[in-house]
Amino acid sequence: MRLVFEQAFGLDEDSLHDVVATLSERLRAHSGLRRPLDRVVGNRWSEFEHDLAHFIAALGARTGDHGGGLAAVFAAFPELAPEHVIDARDLFAEAALAVLPLHAAASLSELTDRVCDLALRALRPQPGQDVTMPLSHRISEAEEALRIGAGL
Repeated sequence: MRLVFEQAFGLDEDSLHDVVATLSERLRAHSGLRRPLDRVVGNRWSEFEHDLAHFIAALGARTGDHGGGLAAVFAAFPELAPEHVIDARDLFAEAALAVLPLHAAASLSELTDRVCDLALRALRPQPGQDVTMPLSHRISEAEEALRIGAGL
């Protein structure tokens, strides 16, 4: 799947920013994510939204310039748990559906699902994976997969 940023598809830079702004509102209203994100983001929501839009656009275009998004999340949010990732993924899908036509929302949600799958694999090693591998190494592997576009 390749995310297409063009108006005919219903997803352009402006609509991506609209999705991110809607997601931001939903994250701040979510009972399980609001408090930890307040600690991580503080009063820098505008910067967070800008960085998230850049991250998603870079992943969608496969530029490799996504800025270490997963590593940054793990560094800023050390208590990140699988439930947080799942909740954020679900909120992202809801935000995309609220802003975009169905086909564009589905494309964007598919990209988000793949990124979240990488984060979840880092948090919860799968059977057969080296469970003694430190979390920081698993995060680095997930980040490398994003950088090269593996699985996207």
